[in-house]
Amino acid sequence: MKKIRLTEMSEAERRLLTDAEQSGGLVVEDDRGQTRSRLYAYREPTEVQRQAAWEGMKDFQKNVQQSFDEQALTEDDLDRLLQEDE
Repeated sequence: MKKIRLTEMSEAERRLLTDAEQSGGLVVEDDRGQTRSRLYAYREPTEVQRQAAWEGMKDFQKNVQQSFDEQALTEDDLDRLLQEDE
């Protein structure tokens, strides 16, 4: 993925980006109507959303650890099992 700073973009590129953000995204099609590229605005999550995601991750980790404990497994056991499946 390529990153570019807004200050490196031309005025026309910034206008196109603004239009895409305001309309919910941009789809670029070729002359046959085939989609060639998509652009979506990145929406910074709110603090509430970040906290909810973090809590969800902690719950997931707790559930995984509980499952490991119930089966008397370790992460090393899981790594070994995954390598055997390859």
